Amino acid sequence: MKVLIVGAHSILSKRLILEHPNDEINVLYHSKPFDQQVENFPVSNINHLNVDYDIVYVVSAIITNDISKNNELYDVNIKLIKSICSKFIHSKIIFFSSVAVYDAIEFGIIDEKTKPSPQSIYGISKLWGEKIVEQHSKYGIIRISSMYDEEMKETTFLPKIIESAIKENNITLLGDGTRIQNYIHAKDVASLARKSALCTENLIIMGISPKNYSNKEVAQIIQKITNCTIDFKGEDLSRSVEYKRSKHFLYQQTFTPLEQGIKELIQWKTKQY
Repeated sequence: MKVLIVGAHSILSKRLILEHPNDEINVLYHSKPFDQQVENFPVSNINHLNVDYDIVYVVSAIITNDISKNNELYDVNIKLIKSICSKFIHSKIIFFSSVAVYDAIEFGIIDEKTKPSPQSIYGISKLWGEKIVEQHSKYGIIRISSMYDEEMKETTFLPKIIESAIKENNITLLGDGTRIQNYIHAKDVASLARKSALCTENLIIMGISPKNYSNKEVAQIIQKITNCTIDFKGEDLSRSVEYKRSKHFLYQQTFTPLEQGIKELIQWKTKQY
């Protein structure tokens, strides 16, 4: 097969390449090319590419709610999606969306039947991108929860508390640690994506793992590995929701247990210091 990945510098892009060991892979990049043995093209060259890709994975996204970056967000999260769908009319488009399309929901259980209700500009942009992709003849949309892997950015909860446990031997949680989140390994998202690409139906699925965890449970997993202490302070006003997946056959795979994923992430991060 011929595969195009739009977005070079993502933990997901690397996992997608591993899902296609025997296929011809090209990567479209924004700022600099991918550092693996695949053929790279700048996004500005999209109109000069051949149109015979079997699968186009759309990884690129601007993740921000900074209104000063509205133009950049529109160009990447919306305008680029339209260009991709218009260019590759015969390809199966796999669009990586986000559970941010539900970010106006403050609590409760969210599943694939839950109506999207974004309130952030990022969530709105991802839903807008979804609506563009839904007009394509062949597509799959995956709404990803908190994705993690080696080399992930240090700006979210999981890498922050792992770093704190390693460097300070302590984790400090806001409130009582009962806030719920769902974590999924990037390799599991990539596996779901490949299955979606090979599936004959058009679909929207949740890129989530089978189990939700509270912040306290995540901290306790890290504590067992590092012997760090856990403290609590203040109040956590963040939204807390649980995600529930359907019984769709695409979910019939072994998902990385969070305990295993965190252990591997701690081992990798420890080597970086």
